[in-house]
Amino acid sequence: EASATTISVPSAVEIIKLHVEVGEEVKDGDTLIELSRPDLALRINEVKRELDALEGRGNVSMASVDQKVAEIQADLDTRRNTLRFEIQKMETEYKQNLAIAKRLKSLSGEGPSSENDAMASRIQSMKKELSVLEANAATQSRLLRGSKGKQAQSNASEAKILHDELARLEQEMKEQTILAKGEWVVATVLARDGEKVSSFNPIMTLTRKEPSQVRGYLHENLHNKIQVGAEVEVTSLGQHAKVRGKIIGMSSQIVPFPLRLLKSPDLPLYGREVNVAIPENSGFLLGEKVSISELPDWKNLLNSQEK
Repeated sequence: EASATTISVPSAVEIIKLHVEVGEEVKDGDTLIELSRPDLALRINEVKRELDALEGRGNVSMASVDQKVAEIQADLDTRRNTLRFEIQKMETEYKQNLAIAKRLKSLSGEGPSSENDAMASRIQSMKKELSVLEANAATQSRLLRGSKGKQAQSNASEAKILHDELARLEQEMKEQTILAKGEWVVATVLARDGEKVSSFNPIMTLTRKEPSQVRGYLHENLHNKIQVGAEVEVTSLGQHAKVRGKIIGMSSQIVPFPLRLLKSPDLPLYGREVNVAIPENSGFLLGEKVSISELPDWKNLLNSQEK
């Protein structure tokens, strides 16, 4: 027997073109099947549109934040210039009043007027108003820039999710063209061009050109003599070629030997079925009859010869 593989896909597809026929030998990289998934192409277009829309919304949002920050700065500049002008004007008037009051005091001996005190308080109040105005504008601008950063981070996260999905979808699109991995022989073709195939339904089976396993039978009288993992010698009865193999499986029940392996059809034999792995370059033919035997115990053989 030769190792085989079945080609199927996890989603429903349409067969666009089968590039091989039963019995054809294929090499690594040969195109086997072209498939089509309309839902895949539709989703790829949707994801691309979502990415374009996300980029557009992000640009508009960033521009809107920048515009609001600029408006706050412009309003601050206008109000700050007005306040600074008023403060400067009042400070000039205040200094003039102080000079006048100083001269009057020297003449009449009176103290500072309450009018000057009120003007000084007004100047201090306007300076505090200017400080509060600048602080509020700075806070608003900082909050807006912070929201801009959060929005940019959110957009970047959403864009990454969409880009990852797009990369996965485009990889799936590439996989709609199925290529051979290694050298095989087309064993069966289970679909035809234009046919729709359900998910995981087999489309094609491939087998190796040469056998990689031998299915044999161990006589029931010897079933405890050979174990899984033992190395054996496999001989082609027709070609007299020999290869070394390894038992990789053994059934848990006694079964009748196939009729082809019986020396006499009237004398049935019973035993355990065994699977032996052999090199794929053995030169054996698929389905040919072989014999399986134990490898010689060279150590015991040499000891017996010395005796």
